[in-house]
Amino acid sequence: MLPLAIGALILSQPAPEPHRPKLVLVISIDQFRGDYPVRFVEHFLPAQSEGKIGGFRYLTERGAYYDDAHYNHIPTETGVGHATIMTGSVPGLTGIIGNDWYDRKTGKTVYCVQDSYASTVGGTSKPMSPKNLLVTTVGDELKMATNGRAKVVSISFKDRASILLAGHAADQVIWFDGGTSNWVTSTFYNSRLPAWVTDLNAKKRPPSELNQVWNPLLPAAEYDLARKPPFQKDSPEPVFSHPLKTIGDWTTSPFGQKFVFDTVKIAIEREGLGRDEVPDVLTVNLATNDYIGHAYGPNSPEVLDITVHTDRLLSDLFTFIDRSIGLQNTTIALTADHGVIPIIEEMANDYKINAARIKTSDLKGAVEAALDAKYGAGDWVQAVDIPNIFLNQATVAAKRLDPEEVENSAGRAIQSLPGIFAVVTRTQIASGNLPRTPWAQRVTNGFNPQMSGDIFVINSPGTYFGTGRGTGHGSAWEYDGYVPIILAGFGIQPGLRHEQVFVNDIAPTLSRLLKIVAPSGNVGRVLPGALK
Repeated sequence: MLPLAIGALILSQPAPEPHRPKLVLVISIDQFRGDYPVRFVEHFLPAQSEGKIGGFRYLTERGAYYDDAHYNHIPTETGVGHATIMTGSVPGLTGIIGNDWYDRKTGKTVYCVQDSYASTVGGTSKPMSPKNLLVTTVGDELKMATNGRAKVVSISFKDRASILLAGHAADQVIWFDGGTSNWVTSTFYNSRLPAWVTDLNAKKRPPSELNQVWNPLLPAAEYDLARKPPFQKDSPEPVFSHPLKTIGDWTTSPFGQKFVFDTVKIAIEREGLGRDEVPDVLTVNLATNDYIGHAYGPNSPEVLDITVHTDRLLSDLFTFIDRSIGLQNTTIALTADHGVIPIIEEMANDYKINAARIKTSDLKGAVEAALDAKYGAGDWVQAVDIPNIFLNQATVAAKRLDPEEVENSAGRAIQSLPGIFAVVTRTQIASGNLPRTPWAQRVTNGFNPQMSGDIFVINSPGTYFGTGRGTGHGSAWEYDGYVPIILAGFGIQPGLRHEQVFVNDIAPTLSRLLKIVAPSGNVGRVLPGALK
């Protein structure tokens, strides 16, 4: 009888708790500034209602919400941010020091994910790959830790977002080719598209939705706290009305956003994500929010509207995951790649704030004039890729000048221009001769000894390097570096956290949860209080 009793006792024991999530879903909402989750909260769905999971409120109320999260580098750009989220690193280590940078070896500007040795699969856009990313991602480490059994999938309209979130070893990495209206990939990853992507492309949904009109989702009164951008003040529409005439219009609308979410759900289903005990990673970038923010500014009714649309689409996705995989088996991490400055003319004219646009050509002109005057005529500036200015080292050598002295002379010329807060030289950064300030640390983190320029330019708060009528990002200041970090689901301890954290901290936190080593360039820490 004793063996039977022992057997019955063993059988009665509860099944062991899973020790890792089945799916890690990482969502980067492009240009989603850190104030948006609370600024627009009154328009969001409840955390859960009538069997349906909410969107942002599900995350903030049921997850670990860090409301003082930031980037600790400059420039605050799309490629740089996405190279940080899943590496836990900084631009100086990842090698992604901008969306673009000047390459002294070739004398050409490099796009962060360009790769002339690869080919585009499924479209006609330029070939891309992660070859310029010098460190691993969470997905790369998970693939190695599971002998390749884990699946890593990445989706975005933007090539640089999809690629840099995924890393090198991913199974499926797709982005949107505006010329063909297709999802595409690179031969770096696969020689052909998976069948489910080919099926999506064959339906030609993007062009079929042209000639629709993007109208407000909410009643007009709900947009009272939003402000039309300066160039729309005389518009007859009470809020806005945007006909979708081109594919660019479509991607800059909720129609494009919904297409991305629909693609994500198909990917989960057709790739079989989260269906076994080996964890999978799905990274998603929502680029539409960025397109709209650039065009209309963060205070516009359009940004409010796309944020509310995003809330509804997140709710639909979370409900889908709950029913197919189980949110209890899924860890969700949501953040952004950067913030945004309000439209300069709105700040200056409507609110009387000191704000101005800076022309990058003024920087080059100031340097050339100053160095001509001091050292004689010469070809002094090779390139200006903000925040980097590349001096012509051949000219400096030919004139037998001290590089440090020339850097200082160029720096003083730039410092004298309106809208320039500080100028730092290569020599200063390399020697650690910087003030102990938050902005100086961001400069150091953005510096790569082999790739960066000779002068690092920091514009003043309230200024923007760029012309046109919209807005952008890239600076060291709060509006560009402040983003949300929210984790929810498997293994996450819910709660509102006020300590300052950095986006670098997401990757090591997910790595600890997945029980793998953090990525090779990681400098972050596990988010305090995030894990159970």
